[in-house]
Amino acid sequence: MKSKLFLILMIFGLLGCDDFLDEAPEDFVTPQGFFKNEAQFNEAVTAIYNTNRGLMNGAHWRFGENRGDNSSFQYNPNDRGGRPNEEVDNFLLLAANTNISSYWNSAYSGIARANFALENLAAIEFLDASEPEIRTGEILFLRSWFYFNLVQLYGNVPLVLSAGNTPDEILSDEFLQRSPAAEVYAKILDDMDTAIAVLPNKDGTESGRATKGAALMLKAKMHMVLQEFGTARDLLEQMQGYSLQTSYASIFDPENKNNDEMVFEIQYSFALGQGSDFVTRFVPFNSGTDILGENGPANSRGGQNQPTQNLIDLYNPADARLLHNVSFYDDGFAIQPWMSKFNFGFVAQGSNAQDVNFPMFRYADALLMLAECYQEVGGGNPVPLIEQVRGRSLEDGTLSAAEQADLEQTIADERRRELAFENHRWFDLVRTGKAVDVMTAHGVAQKAQKSTIPAEAFTNIRTILGIPLGQVEEFGFTQNEGW
Repeated sequence: MKSKLFLILMIFGLLGCDDFLDEAPEDFVTPQGFFKNEAQFNEAVTAIYNTNRGLMNGAHWRFGENRGDNSSFQYNPNDRGGRPNEEVDNFLLLAANTNISSYWNSAYSGIARANFALENLAAIEFLDASEPEIRTGEILFLRSWFYFNLVQLYGNVPLVLSAGNTPDEILSDEFLQRSPAAEVYAKILDDMDTAIAVLPNKDGTESGRATKGAALMLKAKMHMVLQEFGTARDLLEQMQGYSLQTSYASIFDPENKNNDEMVFEIQYSFALGQGSDFVTRFVPFNSGTDILGENGPANSRGGQNQPTQNLIDLYNPADARLLHNVSFYDDGFAIQPWMSKFNFGFVAQGSNAQDVNFPMFRYADALLMLAECYQEVGGGNPVPLIEQVRGRSLEDGTLSAAEQADLEQTIADERRRELAFENHRWFDLVRTGKAVDVMTAHGVAQKAQKSTIPAEAFTNIRTILGIPLGQVEEFGFTQNEGW
């Protein structure tokens, strides 16, 4: 009974909803009739965005970035509670690792909220006749984003497409069986067609909401994972109204939020009492208030996403991206590199807060994706696209003859430089089939540089995660091979 109750709460994603918790235990709240008006429905959609924000601020960067060769962590002998995070970086994960379960639970919470909203949509009277279609597009975009990451990280996953009207429905096969990855992709690709057709172009009136450009880019990413570069190319060529910012640092500046380069940006706002604190995890844990000032002391588990020497060496020393993304802290005993990409200073609004958004999709990524598609299947010249992105950060962005002779590697390297610490690297390595070789070499380098890396680290590099142990034990999911 405990398992059933937990699953019901997880599927509905309403653990914080007073209306639900106030019901008598024998009552069961069905999706139909839960929302009464447009305002309540819009709050439900906002809750899906909030789930995504929590996921991007938490487990996603650990698996999208820290699991790759761009970053490692600053070892803290006095805080061994951070071992689950270190295990992500060192490929020492077990299925019981809390990061594995955190990602799964957060993504399915977002999916549950999306399903719940979709099943209430028809009952709401909207003032604007176009709103139902737009809200449908937003919800499908977010649900597809959750599933896209789940299937990349875990392989076959439960494809839950309804909220369920009764406890029996919630415990049905739809909720408790893992669907083949191909079936998940087929569904989310179809949903993205719907989203592309109904979502508006970016116009700046509702910052932070999904747009047609974001949907085009997400669908293109799906096709690239599936090695369908021609289809991805056609989608990327439809993206209109975006442009690169003139300087690299200005992309992320809180005074320049939701600029023309940002395709989809995770929103934080002092005006709404929602400051961001993720940078406190990235400054060295022993830096105290030296970097962020009295309003932003370093997190005791700081030093995460620490730039690797391999990434630092990949940059031209004069590259503006290196100068913005990587800083160095000297505590008098050692010099620690740290990821400074999102550091724009803390201010005195609460503890550990800054007014900085986090980029999920931006136009430079789209240009480099398009360059990769041109390189793979033709239809355009990839070189000007790469030079356009690079030229913003270097005095001379021209590709050398050697770089043009090996465009596949050139594009991969440029994606590392441009998109470092934006959670793309691990997914790029997996979709290009390079993850095991690159991370094996990375492990050798890490062990040579750091005496704190265990001997068994990097000896079992797996490209998909295990199904969370708790899910296997509670609901009987088949565990992934090798876990």
